[in-house]
Amino acid sequence: MYNQLKIENYKLWRFTPLYACTLFYIFTAVIMILRGGMTPLAASYYHCMYDGFKEGVQDCSFAFMWGMLIAWYVGIDFANRTIHRSIVTGSSRAAIVVSRLIVTSVMTILFHIVTFIGETVMYGFQYGVSFDGFNAGDILWILVVFLQLIAFNAFFVLITYICGNVYSALVTSVLIATIGGNVLRNFLNGNFIYEHSFFCLAKSGAAADLIPCAICAIIAIPALTIASIIIFKKKDVE
Repeated sequence: MYNQLKIENYKLWRFTPLYACTLFYIFTAVIMILRGGMTPLAASYYHCMYDGFKEGVQDCSFAFMWGMLIAWYVGIDFANRTIHRSIVTGSSRAAIVVSRLIVTSVMTILFHIVTFIGETVMYGFQYGVSFDGFNAGDILWILVVFLQLIAFNAFFVLITYICGNVYSALVTSVLIATIGGNVLRNFLNGNFIYEHSFFCLAKSGAAADLIPCAICAIIAIPALTIASIIIFKKKDVE
């Protein structure tokens, strides 16, 4: 496992799509700042820097991008035979799955950190820098969201191992992530199950939101990881 993590850590910091996606987000945030921030309709709901933080922490706008990054990072190993070499050199399939889950989770969490910091800064530019509203409970909120992101990663790692091909994994993951993380938010607003799943990040720091979100993620992470290991063990790797 340790050797696998060292290899994956090396790969992560050389994974160009991660930097491209991060720059794309930063570019869109800068454009919004330069053009005066949000639309008048959006601005009517938000009035301070803390509103930007709240919006950013629960923001799933880039769910499609998360799904793409996970499928691309894990799936490319099937194309370049990295998985084959790992198996031949003695790494267990369970270690391969877990190491990729850990590294892709770090990748997604880093991207989301950029997202909510970016939105906080953007609101700060528009409404003025103020730390009113921020509190220690926000740390717990962020941690629960990170837990949800790990569950999200575990789901798309599973999808990638089911597909066993980077191209089909990319298409499938982007479609599912777009529907699950973006489209359904418009139709299932208020639905208890959906709003506390890993497709919908915790909407507030209240216990009523954080506890069910955390429970769902804690159940999903091992269940999805075990499913990935079982499927991968049955799959022939060339």
